[in-house]
Amino acid sequence: MIKGDVHTYDVVIDTLVYGGDGIGRLSDGRAVFVPFVLPGERVRVRSIAERRGHVRAELVEVLEASPERIAPRCPHFGACGGCHYQHIPYARQLEIKTEILREQFQRIAGIAAPPLWPMTPSPQEWHYRNSAQLHLTPEGKPGYMKPGSNQVCAIQQCYLLDPALNAVIGGLEIEPLPGLEKIELRVGSDGEILLILHSQDPQPPEMEMDMPISVVHLGPDGPYVLAGNESLVMEVLGRDFRLSA
Repeated sequence: MIKGDVHTYDVVIDTLVYGGDGIGRLSDGRAVFVPFVLPGERVRVRSIAERRGHVRAELVEVLEASPERIAPRCPHFGACGGCHYQHIPYARQLEIKTEILREQFQRIAGIAAPPLWPMTPSPQEWHYRNSAQLHLTPEGKPGYMKPGSNQVCAIQQCYLLDPALNAVIGGLEIEPLPGLEKIELRVGSDGEILLILHSQDPQPPEMEMDMPISVVHLGPDGPYVLAGNESLVMEVLGRDFRLSA
């Protein structure tokens, strides 16, 4: 990494790549990777990591916006690293993801013309995820990691998650515990909710829950049930599967 002052650059975005970043070129030929942009946009970015061959940057300002850009639904978008495409219409998101997949096959696998099927859209554009992995702020609030950092952006809700999970997130507050790495929330096909505490501490914590959910401490010695059940039921293509922590 080249150390020095933080630099600001104006750059035109050429395409989007795996992970959601846009890529453009600086005047010295280096590639610059920046999130939350669209192909064809001219943007101002601030470097967060400079290396000999490329720069990772954060978006400062959109100088010339793409006509495809839309207002994101979520107020956390841009600060939260939980998703990357809310500034893009859903139909265009599918096209971009297909283009990224094609590029991966061509560049990595060496397949010049990969036989890709059309991407199947989700029947629900929002609230379709039945699980989430979250981190905690120093105050014990759940959230996602901010892009390119080790800081947590606390959230009150996530528009990608099942409404039942959002109801839990809004009232969830966990005292930071030694060894606690992250938490995971899942909702089963019958609405049952499972909270998993991923921890490096073998000793399960003492805790009280005022919500009717199951809680499992998942430590180095395996799962330990703190409340409710150790697993829940997920339905896939009309068949029930029991999913453990």
